Amino acid sequence: MSFNSESYIKDQRTKQYETPPVSSYQVERTEVIEKIDHVLKEQILSSDLDGLQMLVKTEQATYADIAKAFYNRVLETKDSNAVITLNQAVIDEAEACFYDDVRDLLYGIPVLVKDNIAVTGLPTTAGAAILKDFHSKEDAEIIQALKAKGALILGKTNLSEWANFMTTKSANGYSAVGGQTKNPFGRFDVGGSSSGSAVAVASKMSPVAIGTETAGSIIYPASQNGVVGLKPTLTTVSQAGIIPIAQAHDTAGPMANTVKDCYTLLKGMATFKETFEDFHQPLTSYRFGQLTDRAITQAYRDQDETIMNTFIERLNEAGVHCVPITLNEDAHEVDITNVLLYQFNAGVRDYFKTTDQPITLSDVFLFNEKDSDNTIPYGQDLIEKARSHTFTKVEIDELIKANQTITTKALDEAFQSVDFLVTLSNYATSLYATSGYPALTLPGFKRESGEPVGITIIGKPNQDIELLYVGHLIHD
Repeated sequence: MSFNSESYIKDQRTKQYETPPVSSYQVERTEVIEKIDHVLKEQILSSDLDGLQMLVKTEQATYADIAKAFYNRVLETKDSNAVITLNQAVIDEAEACFYDDVRDLLYGIPVLVKDNIAVTGLPTTAGAAILKDFHSKEDAEIIQALKAKGALILGKTNLSEWANFMTTKSANGYSAVGGQTKNPFGRFDVGGSSSGSAVAVASKMSPVAIGTETAGSIIYPASQNGVVGLKPTLTTVSQAGIIPIAQAHDTAGPMANTVKDCYTLLKGMATFKETFEDFHQPLTSYRFGQLTDRAITQAYRDQDETIMNTFIERLNEAGVHCVPITLNEDAHEVDITNVLLYQFNAGVRDYFKTTDQPITLSDVFLFNEKDSDNTIPYGQDLIEKARSHTFTKVEIDELIKANQTITTKALDEAFQSVDFLVTLSNYATSLYATSGYPALTLPGFKRESGEPVGITIIGKPNQDIELLYVGHLIHD
């Protein structure tokens, strides 16, 4: 059952909407709606980061009003199961904030964070029953950076359990602790693994949210839920304090409704020398290449070809040069499964060994087997394989290097004639997952059914800010 095939999509829709399991470990929303003027709340929910700061600057709203609006929105949309945990202190934290022109755009702004990222005071569960009450003693480095900018952590979002490396039979967006995340546009695949972050942004539960990606886990749910999502260049964003799958591929990244807000969140998560102000080129000065590889186009379904053609036509009408690009087939045949199996096992062990809950994947496996109906409704074959693999570090290091060499060579050859590569959704995941290059998905298209489809642009390494700038020119 290949990705995006008719059988895959049917299977996901069945699991997510017709037969979603309910675990005894699933959290329940018991919080109470906060009082706030309805008109003001709607104004807040419809604002981007600039608009939110302007509301406070002009004294139309306070930071507490902003926190209440998004807090309430989470409760009003709780049936989507996008959020696992709400920060009960966020409104009090907002009460202590006051406006100043010199502050960052993220100051006083509620941010939702994927629940594999450590935040002190809140559980960090990865959606797993065994971690339902796990608390980290310190924030992940990206959370420390956000808090230094004055951002407020609104809560933790749902995800495909263990960032979708638990079972080959998983339902995207399902976890034992969070339940089944649902697409706000209808009975469509919600995507994974950063399902909750994508749905939260699309449903106005927060203006921005953080996801993580190993191979498509930001790009795909962003595409499926009609939001902007950036998978940054590997290693530009710190992974310290984030429950890992594979060090060779993992990165956190921003999600938002606009490219500019995505850019602002990225700048809050990590340090970049460049800013939007460093770029002044018009869109027409950039050359685009449409990936026409058979490995990509054979994943097309429904109106995908029409959607891509429409996007290319719009670029051409704007005077933008776009040509077909075909990469070496080898670039689509790399396999990262063994890398993930090896590094997941080692990464989980190392992450938890100095905590109050020093678990290994074997502990997770045995815990789940004791109450399988509630912990592993779709099985845990990937955990079983990861905990019992026989690979050596030398073998895996060689495989990582080989995969990276193949994909970087193919991409670099393409970038000799174009500045950016264009595709749909996460159809080219193997390219940017193994090379470590950045990818940005932009919303704006839907199939006839109403299902969102994102346009994905792949950039050169460490070109993240310019990639966002170009996305801003196209989308915002």
